[in-house]
Amino acid sequence: MNFTINADLPATPERLWVLFFDVQRVAALIPGCENVREITPLESYAAVMKQKIGPFKLEMPTDIKVEEHTAPSRVRMRASGRDKFTGTTLEVLLTVGLAALPDGGARLAVDADMQVNGRLASLGYSVVKKKSEELFIEFERRLRAELETV
Repeated sequence: MNFTINADLPATPERLWVLFFDVQRVAALIPGCENVREITPLESYAAVMKQKIGPFKLEMPTDIKVEEHTAPSRVRMRASGRDKFTGTTLEVLLTVGLAALPDGGARLAVDADMQVNGRLASLGYSVVKKKSEELFIEFERRLRAELETV
């Protein structure tokens, strides 16, 4: 499944880039993201994603690899994980773009291509997509709050 979000934010692409690669700060913005570790800066990371989707509670150790990046405008990452209790596997190709706006802010464009297999996939595309969209909405809300505090 594929989905895209766009948001105009009150921060420059450079400021957002610094925030996005401060792994502890950005992890706090991602709902259910815990135990984040930077393995190699700008290359590889690990985290545990915890979510409740329908009747399933997932706890998914996740490996994140940065496939390409051009500071401060674009990063493409691949995340993959497996929940041992449900057998659900998840692979996400995430592309994040940052473009300067005339008012000094930035347009955030996120494109995610997600493959879900296992018991979670049995819930159907619409349930998983709705939950994913809710997570992105919450991420944007937290990001805006973070930008206001600094």
